[in-house]
Amino acid sequence: MTKLLVSAIYFRQLTPVFLGLCVGIAISIVVTPFLKDSCLEGFSQSVQLPVNTTDEFEPQQLNAEERAKRDSSSEDRKPPLRPRFVRDELGIRDKLFVGILTSQETAETMAVAINLTLSHHLQKVVFFMESQNQPKLAKPLTMVAFSDDRVLLKPFHMFRYIGDHYLTSYDWFFFAEDTTYIRGERLLEYVNHLSISKDLYLGNAVEDAHALYCKLGSGFLVGQAVMAKIVNELDWCTKNAFSTDADDNIGRCVLHSADLPCSDGVDGIPFNTFQLRNNFNFDVDIKVEEKRLEFKNSLTFHTVHTPETAYKLHKYFSRLDLEQTYRQISDLQQRILNISASAPGGQANFPWPVGVREPSKPKTRFDVIRYDYFTETHVYLETDNNNIAELQGVHKQDVDDVLSVTKQKLREKYGDKLEYRRLVNGYRRFDPTRGMEYILDVALREKNTEYEIHKRVHLMRPLSKVEIVPMPYVTENTRVSIILPLRYEDRARMPTFLKFYEKTVLTAGDNSVLMTVFVYDPGDPTTGTADPYVDIKAQIAAMEKMYKDGARIAWISIKARNPTEFSILDVVSKKFTPEALFLRVTAMVELNPEFLNRCRMNSIFRWQVFFPMGFFEFIPNIVYGPTSPIPEILDINKNYGHYDRHSFEHAAFYNGDYIESRKLIAADVPVITDAKKVPEEGTINIKFDLYDMFLESRLHVFRAVEPALKSRFRAIVCTPLADEAAYKRCLTRRGAALGSRAQLAQLVLEHRSLRAAEPVEGEE
Repeated sequence: MTKLLVSAIYFRQLTPVFLGLCVGIAISIVVTPFLKDSCLEGFSQSVQLPVNTTDEFEPQQLNAEERAKRDSSSEDRKPPLRPRFVRDELGIRDKLFVGILTSQETAETMAVAINLTLSHHLQKVVFFMESQNQPKLAKPLTMVAFSDDRVLLKPFHMFRYIGDHYLTSYDWFFFAEDTTYIRGERLLEYVNHLSISKDLYLGNAVEDAHALYCKLGSGFLVGQAVMAKIVNELDWCTKNAFSTDADDNIGRCVLHSADLPCSDGVDGIPFNTFQLRNNFNFDVDIKVEEKRLEFKNSLTFHTVHTPETAYKLHKYFSRLDLEQTYRQISDLQQRILNISASAPGGQANFPWPVGVREPSKPKTRFDVIRYDYFTETHVYLETDNNNIAELQGVHKQDVDDVLSVTKQKLREKYGDKLEYRRLVNGYRRFDPTRGMEYILDVALREKNTEYEIHKRVHLMRPLSKVEIVPMPYVTENTRVSIILPLRYEDRARMPTFLKFYEKTVLTAGDNSVLMTVFVYDPGDPTTGTADPYVDIKAQIAAMEKMYKDGARIAWISIKARNPTEFSILDVVSKKFTPEALFLRVTAMVELNPEFLNRCRMNSIFRWQVFFPMGFFEFIPNIVYGPTSPIPEILDINKNYGHYDRHSFEHAAFYNGDYIESRKLIAADVPVITDAKKVPEEGTINIKFDLYDMFLESRLHVFRAVEPALKSRFRAIVCTPLADEAAYKRCLTRRGAALGSRAQLAQLVLEHRSLRAAEPVEGEE
C-alpha cells in the first residue's frame, strides 16, 4: 500500500510535463504544412531562385547546340597570367640595391675598386655614368651609360632607370659616388634591422644648420616606398634641377616627393659616416684614426681619392671584422662548454671541436668513412686503384698547412721545452657533415735530455658556411650546334650516329643543328664515287628530302693529315655567330635529349663552359664475348664500361667564349683563317688542349659525371708529340678503357691456361 502511494505521488508531479509534450506535438502536426508553404513562397519571392528538385551533380546529356556553346565559351576564357617565379607572385623582394655614380675618367680606377670591395657582400651593385663610350675594363662590372652628358641630370636618369628595372625587386636603395668606400657587410647588417613600413631618408646632412639634404658623397639610404614617390615626381625634379651641386638637386627632389628631410638615424640606430681628410694618407693617418670610436663604427668613408686607399681600408676593416668574428666564436664556445656541464654525461661526452656537429655515425659497414694514411711527401691507398701517390698541388698545400698549425699549437703549449722533429704518421678523412679531420703522430725532442717523445695531435678543418653561388639565368630553348669532326677511321660509326640524331633532333623536334667536318688526307678526292665519305653524304641528302624543314645538317671539308682540334674549331667558328652554343662530340656518342638539355643548362655565355665525364664502353670482345651480339643501346654497368675522368673530347661552350679564349694562345698556336691552309699534326708544337686553354681563361670550367653521355668503344691513340703530362694521361686513359680489372684478370688466367696446355717443343 505504501509503494502504491509513493508511485502515485511521483506520477502526479510528472503529469504536467507529459501533458505539455502531447499538446506541443499535436500543434506542430497541425501547423507545419501551412508554415512550410509560406516559407518556400517567401524565400522564392525574396531570392527569386527556382526550387530545383533534381540533383545538381547528376550527369546530363547535352545536345549539339549546347555542346558547341560550351566549347566556344571555354575557348574565349584565357588562362590566368602568372609570373615566372614564385617570389614575384608572393611579392618577395631582395633586401638592398646599391647604385654608384661614376664617370668615364674614374670608371677604370675607382669604380673597379668599389666593385671589388663591395660586390661580394651585396645582391646588386650597379654603376651609372653619363657617357655611352664605356671603357674596356679588365674586371667586368655592371655598368649603365646614358646618352645625356649633362652631369646635373645624371642622378635623375639613374632614378628613372631604377624605376623601370629594379623598383619592385628591392626593399632598400643606397646611393653613393665612386669616391666612397662602403663597408658592405655592415651596411647590409644595418638594413636588416630596419622596418620597411617606415619612410626613411638616411644619410649625413650637408654642413648647414638648417640642412634638409643628405650628402651624396657619404651615401644615403631610402626605402622602397620613398623610391616609388621619387620616381613618380622625376619630371618635377628634372625641371627644378638648377643647382650645380648634386646634393641640393637630389635633396630638393626627395623633399618635394616624399616630404622627408635628411636623418642620421632611426629608432636609436645611428647611420654613421666618416669624412676623411683631404690629404688622407692611410699608412700615416690610420694610427690616429683607429683610436676614434666613430671611425670604427662608420658605414661609409669619403672622400677616397685613390683605389689603393680603398683597398687598404678594405683590408683593415676586413681584419677587424675577422677578429670580431673570432672573438664571437670563442665566446660561443665557452658558453657551450658551460652549458654542457649540466647536460647528461657532462663535458666528457660533448663532441670536439666545440660548436661543430658530432661525427656521422655509420649505420652499416658500408657507411664507414675510412682514413687515408699520409706522410710529408706521399699518400697511401687514396683510391682503389692507387697504392701510393706523391702529394701534389692542393693536397701538398693541405698537409703543409696542417703541419704548420701543429707546430704553432705545440709551441704555444710547450714553449721551448719540446722541439718538433718529424711527422711519424698522418691520417685524414673527409666527413661531409663536419669537414676534414686529421690525426697526426709527431716526434718531438726534449732540449734538456735529447729524448724523442711522440705526441698524438687531433686537428679539424670544419666546413664553413655553405653559400649558393649566383649564376646567370639560362633556359633549355637555346639552339645547340653539334660539331662532329669525322675522320676516316670513324666512317663505319657515322650511320648509327645519324640514326640517333634523327631520333633525338628531327623526330622529337629538338632545337639543334649538326655541323659535320669531313677530314681528308691531302691526296683524297672530295667528290665523285672515289670520295671516302660518299655514302655518308648520300644518307644526309636522303634525310634532307625526308623532312619538310630539312635535316638541318651542314658539312665542310678540311684537307690535312690529322689536324689539331684548334684548327678544326677555328674553321667552324667562322661559320657561326658568337652567341652560338657549340657541342663538340665524336661519332661514338649515343645522342639523346637529356644530354643536349644538360649542355644547355651547364653552359653559360661569358661565364661557364662544360666538360662532361661520360660513360665509355670497354672493348666489346672482352665485355660481350666473341659470340654474344652487341646491344643497340649501351647500358650503364660496371662490366660494360666506366666513367672516364681523363676524357676531354666532349665539351659544350659558346662560340664567343672560344674566340676570346683562343686569343690567349694565339702566339703559340696561330689562328686558322683559311680552311684550305690547315696545318698538319706535327707542324705545330702544341703543349695543351682545349680544356687547358679554358682553364687559363676567366671562365668557369665545370666538370661533372654525366650519365646521359654514352660513348661506344674507340681505340685511343696516344701521340708522343703531345706534352709529357698529356701523353702520360693518354696512356693511363688507354689502359683504363680496355676492361674491368676482373675481366682483364680473367683474360690473363685464360691466356696462361692456354700457354700451359700448349706442347713444349721436342716433347713427344
